[in-house]
Amino acid sequence: KGLRASGLRTGLYTSPHFQDWRERIQVDGQWAGDVILEAALRDVLEASSGEETFFDLLTAAAFLVFSRAEVDFWVVEVGLGGRLDSTNVVQPLASVVTSVELEHEDVLGPGLANIAREKAGIFKPGVPAWAGEGIPSEALAVLVEASPGLRISSGPGGEFLPHAPARANWILARCVLEALPEVGAQAAKAFEALSAEDLVLPGRWDVRTLPDGRIVVLDNAHSVASLVQVLHTFRASFPEKQRGLVLGLRDDKDAEAIAAALGSPLEGESWFCAPAGEHPRSANPNTIASGFGATALSSPTLPEGPEVLLVTGSTYLVGAVLDSLAQSA
Repeated sequence: KGLRASGLRTGLYTSPHFQDWRERIQVDGQWAGDVILEAALRDVLEASSGEETFFDLLTAAAFLVFSRAEVDFWVVEVGLGGRLDSTNVVQPLASVVTSVELEHEDVLGPGLANIAREKAGIFKPGVPAWAGEGIPSEALAVLVEASPGLRISSGPGGEFLPHAPARANWILARCVLEALPEVGAQAAKAFEALSAEDLVLPGRWDVRTLPDGRIVVLDNAHSVASLVQVLHTFRASFPEKQRGLVLGLRDDKDAEAIAAALGSPLEGESWFCAPAGEHPRSANPNTIASGFGATALSSPTLPEGPEVLLVTGSTYLVGAVLDSLAQSA
């Protein structure tokens, strides 16, 4: 957003999506137009060997869209890990690791060191490598070994954002922007002028008002550390309200570890476990609810009662609730 605010044209590629896969490919902050997207997909499929994954094909289509739109900068988020990710064919101006947490160990390997090693795979010789603050020392050592010149974001800023991870990412984004050749100072200044409302992203500390006047906060936190942080922020943001937590997990998550880290509902707080949308690997809410002191929900719905609700734990759950809110609008 800092690049766009400074007058530069951008292509943005993210994953996964919440409601529509077209969310993943954006030009100048908007979904890529259907005509240019259709043409890119057709060309990618014609060149396909038939062995590529959905993510591989969509990544190639995104890169075609950005090239044909002649944007000034591409901002590309890896899908999983980084080292073997299909996004890793680019030669970037900067490589950024925002955090390293225990997640996707079935794919990236057990432990923080293995996960960090996969993430460090995006570092390229001669390209500035960045890392966010607060990365565990075990993981940070791996990142530094992969890129001895690793830059750690630091400095003040982002205090106007309610969520600690958002504040840390704000500082990291400003540092990376400032270091960009030629446009860095201009982009960083434009970024610093953005308000909290300008920086809201769907499904990421996304605060909405329901038709009945209640408040719902949607956040796709899904690791132990991020779930602990989002629950802490939720409690601090709404201390006098009757709060409700709606949690959904995939079946590859360690529900016992998450339950131990989150603790128990506070007085006046109600917890619920819901399916992670319609994902086939959703954890059964009836199976995990007791471990959280929660009530099981049969569908990803918003329960009656609490004045303010936090929906978290799964991108698929957040997407399902976003769909429901859009249909009721």
